[in-house]
Amino acid sequence: MRTCARQGLALLMANAIGMTMASEGVEFDAQVLRERGLDPALAEYFRQAPRFSQGTWLVALEVNGQPRGRVFVTFNEQGEPCLQPALLKAAGVRAQAALPPVQPQQCLTLGEGLPAATVALHPGKEQIDLLLPTDLLALPEFQPRSFANGGVGGVFNYDVLVMGSQHEGQRSDFRRLGSEFGLNAGNWVLRSRQSYTQLPDSTRFEHLYAYGTRTLEAYEANVQIGQLNLQSPLFAGESFNGVQILPEGAFAQMRAAQEGARGEVEGIAWSPSRIEVRQNGVLIYTTLVPGGPFTLRALPLLSNQLDLEVSVHEQEGQVRRFRVPAASLQDPQFDRADGFNLALGTVRRQGSDDRQAPSFATLGREWSLSRALRVSGGFLGGADYLSAGWGLQRQWPGNLSTGVRQVLSSDRDTGIAGHEVQMTVSAVLSPNLSTSVVAVHRGKGFRSLSDTGWSQQQGRADASGRDHWTFSLNGTVERWGAFGMTWSRYTSVDEPPNMRLGLSWSQTLPARISLSLSLERGIGDADARQRGTSVYLTAGMPLGDQRRARSYLRSDPRSGMRRGVSMSEVLSETLAYSASAEQREAAAPSLGLRVNALAHYTSLDLGLNQRAGASEFDLGLRGGMALHRDGVTLSPYPLRETFAVLKAGDRAGLKLYTPQGPVWTDGLGRAVVASLPAYSTARLEVDPLSLPRNVEVLDGYQEVEAGRGSVQHMDFSITRVRRVLLKARTLDRQWLPSGLAVHNGQGEYVTTVLEAGAIFLPDIKPGQSLRVQLSESAHCDLQFNLAEAPDEQALIEPVDALCQPLNLT
Repeated sequence: MRTCARQGLALLMANAIGMTMASEGVEFDAQVLRERGLDPALAEYFRQAPRFSQGTWLVALEVNGQPRGRVFVTFNEQGEPCLQPALLKAAGVRAQAALPPVQPQQCLTLGEGLPAATVALHPGKEQIDLLLPTDLLALPEFQPRSFANGGVGGVFNYDVLVMGSQHEGQRSDFRRLGSEFGLNAGNWVLRSRQSYTQLPDSTRFEHLYAYGTRTLEAYEANVQIGQLNLQSPLFAGESFNGVQILPEGAFAQMRAAQEGARGEVEGIAWSPSRIEVRQNGVLIYTTLVPGGPFTLRALPLLSNQLDLEVSVHEQEGQVRRFRVPAASLQDPQFDRADGFNLALGTVRRQGSDDRQAPSFATLGREWSLSRALRVSGGFLGGADYLSAGWGLQRQWPGNLSTGVRQVLSSDRDTGIAGHEVQMTVSAVLSPNLSTSVVAVHRGKGFRSLSDTGWSQQQGRADASGRDHWTFSLNGTVERWGAFGMTWSRYTSVDEPPNMRLGLSWSQTLPARISLSLSLERGIGDADARQRGTSVYLTAGMPLGDQRRARSYLRSDPRSGMRRGVSMSEVLSETLAYSASAEQREAAAPSLGLRVNALAHYTSLDLGLNQRAGASEFDLGLRGGMALHRDGVTLSPYPLRETFAVLKAGDRAGLKLYTPQGPVWTDGLGRAVVASLPAYSTARLEVDPLSLPRNVEVLDGYQEVEAGRGSVQHMDFSITRVRRVLLKARTLDRQWLPSGLAVHNGQGEYVTTVLEAGAIFLPDIKPGQSLRVQLSESAHCDLQFNLAEAPDEQALIEPVDALCQPLNLT
């Protein structure tokens, strides 16, 4: 409102009939200004143009047509923005950009520091627009990556499930508590998970695992120690106690994201222009550039196989177009990281398995020989056991990819040897049709490390050979919807063949009515209940923006025919429910209700079900707790390896958006970000609608790139403001005339008197003195009384003021 008043005044002055243009600015006719009710003293202030007031203000920044958020900018006496590091960082200017030396208190303007930049100031919108040559902008692929590391924090996660049922007077209860304790310190992650189960006639406590892990960023490797699962491209899945070193996958994903969008466009703009880049007719990128050469990098490509279509829209309306061939675009890398996989330890037997636990060591390696060819190899050796393997992945032209993997094993204790081969083929046959085939053959003598230790007397010394085939086909047909087909066949030496055929179809009709049909046919399964045909037909329709009804018809060999109807509704982003009714053959109907709630400090699921002679319920609670340097903070989500503690003032109930979902501050103004993506950018944002009317947030969002295992502490600057609307009168009880300038005690312009003596102050400070310029030789001091505490529910406080005149000598 401060800038609106200033802009409105500037527009009134710009419409003054008597103004004339001069080379150094705008000259206003003082008499015309007086007739319009404006103070002629304002003419000098707005002589050049509508401008920002001197001081530091939070403004929106736009660079080459792209919004860059809000940033604090300092303006000099002429209303020009000063070039400061925060502004350069927000604008994305290269750190290597040459800037002249600046004294600590000197205001270097944008025109002086970046003469090639075009600056447009919009005080009425509190916005600055910059048009920068592209060679001044920092490029994403060359930006230095500095990750936030360190921090100490304790972790406690819980997962509680309580179930109860009553059938014909008999009651049965089930309770389970899953817990995880942990500590983050020095980027080390320590975790221990256990489970407690209570049945009607027994209880059981199980320790699931305990481990420690840390990422060595300099080597892009992750070290794990404790009770682990083997992660290897060839020998995965073994549970063991020991140590493991893996490539840090987050770095590979970060690199793949950069490499996979590395299209580059060079050209020349004849004038300040808008550039549009299309691929396959789809607009993938647009920006503004000044006149001259430009280079666009890190374009979000749809495919590396399609040409780019570039349009240059010149300032005077001309449009020039050119193409960039697909052959010049860089192919994307594989998602997985190259590097060694090393593990050393002892096999971990589970439960009552009392077999001997052999020690072992394994070493694996993956190489990207080219952007389309990837090779893996490795070996595993243990007590009386050896295994080796290799793998090959190939990306072919035409969206065809193939893969083959072979693992050999030899159990010297029993003299059994064998091998396992896996082959995969996937292809995109057309824009609307894709298919894949997976074939696995395990020889009769093949054994994994976890299969060892069985004696001949235990009857499992000989491993069974088996074959597994899977074929899938998915596509869409215009006006007929989407379809899918899956066929699988599994055969084993000591079991009859098993086949599954699945068909699916779905279609969305007008009015958002959806239909789907699923069919599954089981053939040859040893369990008769798994054979036969199952059909599932559903129809859904919306009953509003957040409410939906669904009916279904289901038939399977085990339960026969079922008919049901359900309705679900999202009441808010923290509360949803679903209600259902189902009719089975020769049985009374059953009714069900489920409620999902995201409370501020926990997640809750509640289910109720009623059928003939029986009632059931279940209750689930999930969440976490962070123990940090400032105390304890609860989270509605379980805490992961990398998390953060947020501080937003000292108010409870403020809402913040995190990668995991919304969270709310507790009574101390703190909240927990339960999971931060390691080595990638996470955005955290305050919901302004959750703020009281007299509270403003100075930095509404923050971004962080956290190292794995770190505990971040982040502070959002929350400040209380007091917006006041003075209704100022003179001593003779007349409204103060509009158009007069209001200054503070230091003589700086603050605002202007509006109609009926209204003076809007966006944030008045205690004891602030205000003075109104009545004429060239007279002024008056505003006298008013404020309540000791502001009204938190009032956006603006109306206050009466009296202007006490004082003559200037």
